[in-house]
Amino acid sequence: MASWGYQDQGQPTDALQIKSVSVTPDPPKPGSTVTLRINAVATGEIADGAYFDLTVKLGLIKLLQRRYDLFEELRGGGAEGLKLSCDTSDGKKPIPTGDTVLTAAIDLPREVPRAKFRLQVRAYTTDEDDLAALDFDVDFLSSPPA
Repeated sequence: MASWGYQDQGQPTDALQIKSVSVTPDPPKPGSTVTLRINAVATGEIADGAYFDLTVKLGLIKLLQRRYDLFEELRGGGAEGLKLSCDTSDGKKPIPTGDTVLTAAIDLPREVPRAKFRLQVRAYTTDEDDLAALDFDVDFLSSPPA
C-alpha cells in the first residue's frame, strides 16, 4: 500500500499556523479521491488575493508547477481534479483570525505510476508575505497496480 507523510516547512511568523494534517483514504489510493484535511490557526485575517504555488516532483523531475488563487478555488473556480473548501470562508469573505480547517479533495488518476512523489505547497498573502509552507511525500512504490 502507498504511504504518505508531511512536513510543515512554515515559520512561526506565517499567517497560517498548521496544527495537523490528515488524509482519507489513508493511505492514498490511485483512482480515488484523496481528501486532505488541514487544521490550522490563522494569526490574522486572510484576504482575497492570497495564493499558493504547487509543485509536484518525481525525484528531481518537476511534473507540475502551478499557481492557484486561494479564494478562486474556495469559490469553486477551478482547477480540474481539485476541490478546495474552508470551514470559515466560502471564498467570498476573508478567512478570519482563529481556528480554521482547509479541505482539499484531489482526484488521483488510476494510472498513477508506482513511484515516490513530493508535493510542495507554498502559500502567500495578498501582500506577498508567507502564509504557509507544506511538503507532502507520497510513496506508491508498493501499491498494487490499478
